[in-house]
Amino acid sequence: MESNTPQSRRPRRLLVFAVLLLLLNLLLLGMLFYGRFSRSGGGFRMLLPQSKLQRVLRLVSAAYVDSVSLSDLEEKAIPEVVGQLDPHSSYIPAEEMAQVAEPLRGDFDGIGVTFNMLTDTVIVQSIIAGGPSERAGVQIGDRFIRVDTTKIAGVKMPQDSVVHLLRGPRGTLVTVHAERPGVEQEVVFEIRRDKIPINSVEIAYMATEKVGVIRLSRFAQTTPQDFQEAVIRLAAQGMEALVLDLRDNGGGFLEAANFIASLFLQQGQLIVYTEGRASGRHDLICESEGSLRNIPLSIVINEFSASASEIVAGAMQDNDRALIVGRRSFGKGLVQEQFEFPDGSGLRLTTSRYYTPSGRCIQKAYTLGDEAGYEQELGTRFAHGELLDADSIHQDTLQRFHTVGGRTVYGGGGIMPDVFVPIDTTGVTPFYQQVTRRVLHFRYAQRYADAHREVLKGLDSPESMRRWLQEHNAFGDFLQYLASQGVRPKGRISPETRRLLEIQLFANIARSVHDNAWFYLMIQDIDTTLQKAVEVLEKPEKYPLAGV
Repeated sequence: MESNTPQSRRPRRLLVFAVLLLLLNLLLLGMLFYGRFSRSGGGFRMLLPQSKLQRVLRLVSAAYVDSVSLSDLEEKAIPEVVGQLDPHSSYIPAEEMAQVAEPLRGDFDGIGVTFNMLTDTVIVQSIIAGGPSERAGVQIGDRFIRVDTTKIAGVKMPQDSVVHLLRGPRGTLVTVHAERPGVEQEVVFEIRRDKIPINSVEIAYMATEKVGVIRLSRFAQTTPQDFQEAVIRLAAQGMEALVLDLRDNGGGFLEAANFIASLFLQQGQLIVYTEGRASGRHDLICESEGSLRNIPLSIVINEFSASASEIVAGAMQDNDRALIVGRRSFGKGLVQEQFEFPDGSGLRLTTSRYYTPSGRCIQKAYTLGDEAGYEQELGTRFAHGELLDADSIHQDTLQRFHTVGGRTVYGGGGIMPDVFVPIDTTGVTPFYQQVTRRVLHFRYAQRYADAHREVLKGLDSPESMRRWLQEHNAFGDFLQYLASQGVRPKGRISPETRRLLEIQLFANIARSVHDNAWFYLMIQDIDTTLQKAVEVLEKPEKYPLAGV
């Protein structure tokens, strides 16, 4: 009979610890070189004396009291080793490789979100425009805690298991329970799975007669083609100036970011450079005259704009090519190189850092192995008032840099906007929060659209739809629906709250009947950040750097 005393468990703990140390040694000394050389087809053999750790592994295999699977131990140990590095280095098991790559190419059946697994919690990172989750009311930052009857938060569920629960054949229904920051009660979504297209241009439309807007959700393999097609469509509609909306864009391929930046720059201008201990410095230069180098440009960012988004924004800012509007970006400036192993697994290892043309490091501060603290940094910004007031933003005077034109910019993590726009909390009352927590405006918008679809389809513009909905008291009907759901305001609804809910309701009705362009044309009435980005372009005498 086997004993289960602490003494009997000690050898196994020591075994795992020994393997951890060995793998760390291999990762830092050998695997990096193996990945580089094996992919080029050349052989490579470490000409190093056999280390004590290698001898330990051989002894475990040859002499340990029980039969153990070294490969199983490796699979358990490698994530622990990599987890002690920076927040963005990661080990990807073979069965997850295809799923990890999917958001940047192809399509799949699912609910239409990308997410991060941080501190044993599924956090929504981005939402596919027009997809099932967006239609159901899921928001960036939502924490999924249960899928149907299966709890997924706080149970150390592997990422592939979470993906398996969320995915399924087109047309099937899945119920997702979530926690939303700032909301006490959990939010419940009923999501019907669908085919999820991967298009990096979320929307392209004319905000005014002369100002076009292109919203990029990611920098994918198809981004160069997607973006150029969008520019051609808007140019045909009379576009003379462009707002590039990179809010909530978590990044993607460096090559795609380089391509987009090059469109707006002159030949020879520096876009970004990378530098690392082993890799040295590598400059990315605009290799030809950009086809859009003369178009007035503003770029919109927020605290969820990361990586490739920050490369583009930083290149435009440091070259004095465009004004950046919004709030400080995320601050992801670590470069991961992917090394693939024979079993199909891979290691995404940080090998260098991104620097803007002026020399600013994009990466915000972090502590090795403290992934939880790294993720909580955004909450710290909110707590300190940074999202509400530019004066609350800490500027590191020791990291002062200058643009091509001599303007002062600051390092310390992320891209600081030239024109700060705070989060607009006007109208966010307890009544509003109760409605949005239960996503009742989304649900009623779909119901209303279904009941009036034919007449709404016949309307020729978002403005004509807005007038029709107001004339037919759609918001009054919505309030009656809320009352039937047990949601009533305490006293009179403030004009600000009414306007906020009315525009969101009308915009979602418009999207349910027409498309995302109608949604954005309506929602921009309460999108103060986009309004400022358009103003920057329409008032060159006040904002000259938005020109060329």
